[in-house]
Amino acid sequence: MSANKESTSSSSSGDAHAEKSVDKLNVREFRERFYIPNGVSVELTDGEAVSTKKNEDNAIFFTKEQFNAGLRFPLPSLFKEFLHFTQIPPAYIHPNMVRVLIGCSILGMLFDLDLSLLEVLFIYSIKKVKNDIFSFVASLPSLQLVTSLPDSTKGAAKEHVLVKGLWGGFGGASG
Repeated sequence: MSANKESTSSSSSGDAHAEKSVDKLNVREFRERFYIPNGVSVELTDGEAVSTKKNEDNAIFFTKEQFNAGLRFPLPSLFKEFLHFTQIPPAYIHPNMVRVLIGCSILGMLFDLDLSLLEVLFIYSIKKVKNDIFSFVASLPSLQLVTSLPDSTKGAAKEHVLVKGLWGGFGGASG
């Protein structure tokens, strides 16, 4: 097995200059590592994500694992479309789903593909897995656009990131 600098493990190798595990970052380090824009407020929390339906400032929970999987702001339009269409709270989205959506967005940019959510959902089905977490399953494995995904995230997401402000690139009030 070759060493992969992007992966994090629960055991430390003793390298003082290695990147800290996401669960050990403070807010400033988290903002720097994941390039959180200035107009976005971030709070790192432990435990369950609580409802943000009545919160202001576009407050929403993501998981730290989702940021490790490639989640960045502003969200790509495919990711925003997925959240709007499915109405799945982001805290209940498996990191592999983030990898697929971000990967499809990147493929679309690189190869000028103009992939729609409908096309992504033709290839991948949404499946509810343990702990009310939603994931993608390849309906047509031969057509997968994003491959070699990790099998698990080593347990349920316990650490969340409450994000407020213009995290999605939304500029106005919603009706």
